[in-house]
Amino acid sequence: MKCYQSTKHCLLIILVLIGAALMGCTKKTARHYDLLPPDPEEEKDLTQLAIGLTVNIENSGGPNAKEGSSKVIDGNIDTKFLIFSFAPNFFIELDYDIAQRLDAYTLTSADDADGRDPKDWQIVASNDSTKWTVLDDRKGQLFDSRKKTVRYEFTNANKYKFYRLAITSLKGGTSGLFQLAEWRVISRPH
Repeated sequence: MKCYQSTKHCLLIILVLIGAALMGCTKKTARHYDLLPPDPEEEKDLTQLAIGLTVNIENSGGPNAKEGSSKVIDGNIDTKFLIFSFAPNFFIELDYDIAQRLDAYTLTSADDADGRDPKDWQIVASNDSTKWTVLDDRKGQLFDSRKKTVRYEFTNANKYKFYRLAITSLKGGTSGLFQLAEWRVISRPH
């Protein structure tokens, strides 16, 4: 290209052409991402879908205390739920607004005094909070270290709105202090 005008005029034309070319290159286009449906072959931790956590014996400071019941499902093994007056009818319950199918769970031992650990328990389920079905029954379970997560699986094809961890005995007996760092509930692929 020959510039017959002054150099300034020639530079101005070149800058306008470069600007026009760049504007054409910077045209924004919308990007669309397809959300894939959940993989039916993946297991799901359904603990956080619960709309309620109920216990029949609470920490003396209440559910939101440093060692209150809310700590048992907070996803942190460095916290724990602690009660001072365990009884063999003790339970921790998760409530759902929509029935869920659970067939596995984990328990994580807390940080001190292994005599406070659960030893005998059942997982029971219900849709009306009145009639309960036993899904899993464990006896003589012992955690061999602190903050240890142990996984338990069972067979269940049904969906329920209420799931209870009903603890009947501790490693240290049937009375005294109880502790548990975490309880997670899981749905495995069919």
